[in-house]
Amino acid sequence: MLGNIVLFLSFVIAVIGMVRFKKLTMPFKILAIWLLLDFLLDASNSWFISTYQNNARLSHVLCILEFNFYAIVYYILFRSERIKKFILITIVLFFIFFLVNALYLQSFVKVFPTNVIMTGEILYVLFAVLLFKQMLQYPVQVNIVKQSVFWFNTAILFFSTTMFLNLALMNYIGEHHIRSEIVLYFWYTIDIIFALLSGIAIITDKKEIIAENAK
Repeated sequence: MLGNIVLFLSFVIAVIGMVRFKKLTMPFKILAIWLLLDFLLDASNSWFISTYQNNARLSHVLCILEFNFYAIVYYILFRSERIKKFILITIVLFFIFFLVNALYLQSFVKVFPTNVIMTGEILYVLFAVLLFKQMLQYPVQVNIVKQSVFWFNTAILFFSTTMFLNLALMNYIGEHHIRSEIVLYFWYTIDIIFALLSGIAIITDKKEIIAENAK
């Protein structure tokens, strides 16, 4: 049930992103493209499970694509050249780690890529904190709840911190062979809140606000 709600919300937000695409600023055009791609990949989850008896392949692909899209969005949003260079370096290093993990640590065809996911969540938290710092250093004369950057960054920070906790809980339960539906419900709840926050970011995006942030 919750899984269907998540998929439906993803579809609605992807549609909103496409409808508003021409009106969006560049970072949010990239975000809109990712939200559409993310929905299409999530919608294929059942096919992967029925075909390969697991969704490991899909999860690995989602990890690397997600990181690249979000990193590019942050790259555009940041002013500091040092931070921009840092993001480019993390993209390269993350891809290398992704390959090593898929080939030697957590099989691309058999194992859910928790190593890559948790590494990505840590980097997302770092990006989000640095962007909030930039927003404090260069405030704009617009109510913060009307700023798409605020909603996007809040979505990323919320998702990264809660998902990191959820994955740690999953690992603990797996190691101790405990059966629990709580983790699954928690996961879906995180996805629902993240989808809503991402949708607000897409809806509130305005070129003049981004222009002020970029000055």
